[in-house]
Amino acid sequence: MPKQNLLSPVEVQKAKCPLGKRYKWLSDGNGLMLRIDHAQNKFWSVRLYRDTKESIRGIGKYPTIALKEARGIRDTYKNMWANNIDPSIQKQIAKHNIINQTDLTFEKAYNLTLAERIIPHLADKTVKRTKEFYKNFLQIPLGKLPLVNVNDEILLTVLEKVHKKAPSSALKVKSLVNTIFIHMKEKRLFKGSNPTLELKGNSLLAPPKRKHFTHLSEDRVGEFLSKLDMDRESGSPIRTFVYVVMITALRTGSLANAKWSWLDSKTNTLNIPSIHMKGRQSFRCPLPKQCMAKLNALKTLLNSKGKDYIFEGNSGNPISENTARLTVQRLTGDKTTVHGFRTLFNIVVSKMGKFEIEKIESQLTHAFTSTDIRKVYMGKEDYLEDRRKIVQAYADWCDKQ
Repeated sequence: MPKQNLLSPVEVQKAKCPLGKRYKWLSDGNGLMLRIDHAQNKFWSVRLYRDTKESIRGIGKYPTIALKEARGIRDTYKNMWANNIDPSIQKQIAKHNIINQTDLTFEKAYNLTLAERIIPHLADKTVKRTKEFYKNFLQIPLGKLPLVNVNDEILLTVLEKVHKKAPSSALKVKSLVNTIFIHMKEKRLFKGSNPTLELKGNSLLAPPKRKHFTHLSEDRVGEFLSKLDMDRESGSPIRTFVYVVMITALRTGSLANAKWSWLDSKTNTLNIPSIHMKGRQSFRCPLPKQCMAKLNALKTLLNSKGKDYIFEGNSGNPISENTARLTVQRLTGDKTTVHGFRTLFNIVVSKMGKFEIEKIESQLTHAFTSTDIRKVYMGKEDYLEDRRKIVQAYADWCDKQ
C-alpha cells in the first residue's frame, strides 16, 4: 500500500519555494503532489500510471482547493484513469455542462465503424494502423465518453496532445474521428454535429503540402494528341501506352505491366491484379471505345499471339516509365509528366459537372490509396459502369480538342 496523507494542512499553508528556484514539489503520497512556483502560487496535481507510463493531470489551485478536497479529487481521478477515462477531458465536460444524452459511447461508435466500414474495405496494413491510432491516441481520452459529448474543444485538446507526441499522426487521427462520426450519422445512430468540421481552419491540423506534377493544360490537348498520332520516333506500343494512360488516368506502373490476359474484350475492361496497384487492391479499369480501337490495332500490328505484355519493349519486357516520360516531354517540349495526365483528367471531368466526386476519385484510385479515410471507397460496388461513362465522356472531349 503506497504511503499517503504525508502532508498536514499547516505544512501546505506554510510551504514556500526557496529563493532562486523556479518551483518546489511536495508529495502527499499516492500520487498527490503540490507544486509551489517562485511567486509562491500553489497548485495540486496527481501522477497517474498505466503500464509503467506516467501522466500528470492538474487538480486546481490552493487554497481554492484545500488538502482534504484535493485528496478526494485524487482518488476520483485515479478511479477514472483505471477505467480508461481521462480526468482532464471530464473537467471540460463539467465546464460546459454537457449532459449524457445517449448510451452510444465513442468506443462503441469506433468498434461499429471498424467492423462495418474499415475492416471490410481497407488493406490489413491500414486496418492495423487504424487500431494503433485508436489505442495510442483515442481510447483513454475519448473511449468512455458518450459520442454526443465529444465536441470540437475536447477533440482539439486530444489532437494537440497527439501533435506533441507524433506530429505526423495528428491529421490521420482527426481523419479517423471524422470517419467515425460520418459512419454513425449514415447509420442514423447519431444526430449531433461532427466536431472535426469545426477544426478545418486550425493550422495545427493543416494537411501536408502535396507534390504537384506538371500537367498538360486543357488548351494543349488537341495539339498533343495530333503530335502523338504523327510521332514516328516512338514505336506503336509506346504511342498506344501514352494514349491509354492519358485517357484512363491510370498510374504509369499499373498500366505499363499490363498483359493481354488482363484485357476483357467482351466488356472493354482491363482487370489489373492487386500486386500492380498502389493500394494493393485489384482494379477494373473501363476502356472507352477509342482505347479499345487502339489496343485492337496494336494487337493486329504486332501479331501478339504468344506475347505476354501489351506494351512490350525491345527486350520483351514491359516498357519503362522513363521511356513514357521522355516521350511525353519530347512531344510537349517541357517538363510535363505522365502522372500529370491524372491531374488533367480530374480537372476536365470535374468541370463537366455531371459526375459525382466519389466516382471520379474511384477512377483515379484515390479510393484505395488515400491515407485520409474519408476518401476511402466504402462499398463493394466499385462504380464500374459509372466510371465507364466518365472515361468515355473524357475520351470524347479529347477528340473534340
